Amino acid sequence: MTTSKNNTSTTNMSVRLSMAMENYLLSIFRLQEEGLPVTISLLAEHLKTIPEAEGLGTSLPSVGSMVKRMEREGFVKIDVKNKKVVFTTAGFTNAETIVRRHRLAERLVVDLFGVELYRAHNEAHLLEHAISPYLETKILAKLGNPSISPYGYPIPGSGYVINKQALKLSKSPINANFIVDRIPVDDQSLLKYLVENNVTPGQTGSISEINESAGTISINCSGSEAVFSLSVGDLIWVIPN
Repeated sequence: MTTSKNNTSTTNMSVRLSMAMENYLLSIFRLQEEGLPVTISLLAEHLKTIPEAEGLGTSLPSVGSMVKRMEREGFVKIDVKNKKVVFTTAGFTNAETIVRRHRLAERLVVDLFGVELYRAHNEAHLLEHAISPYLETKILAKLGNPSISPYGYPIPGSGYVINKQALKLSKSPINANFIVDRIPVDDQSLLKYLVENNVTPGQTGSISEINESAGTISINCSGSEAVFSLSVGDLIWVIPN
């Protein structure tokens, strides 16, 4: 995760941020987590995956304006040469906090309330902003200090590190066995399909076929056959088994 030090922003680590600012921090964190360069255009596209109820503007001018505000407040630096947005130390600290609360909220609604996996990510967006430090400690204790989200992503502060052997499903050898590590969270329809076909963290499977001309990948996962595009295969991470 890339950060840049900024001595003017130490007090920002404890300031309660606006919902919009928290959503921007979360989005930048997630893009960096996937190893993607955070540009204004990519950030704008990613923000479109956040529920409309959050009321975010996602036009390029709107996103650019917000990023400049975040730079003034000491949360990010803009690498003008490479046109990338990087965290300051304060920005990264605050981003870890909101990502941790978001993923704890995902675990909370799934583990305690039985919310379907395809709905949990959006429900967590509604809860994350309301979780105080006190409530966070209570949730952690109630859930037994979980280390990953229901989708397989690390909960910051838990000490969990992504398995270095993990690779994109689309890069996994045909007929080789794998364990599903992480699945995409932003597309409810896709999530519903993945859940219905047992493509969830911890499940075992193998690739039956990769059809380059059709751009599809066929897999068997815990007894269910599933077919989806290679681009979806790029969003699912597996561990060779």
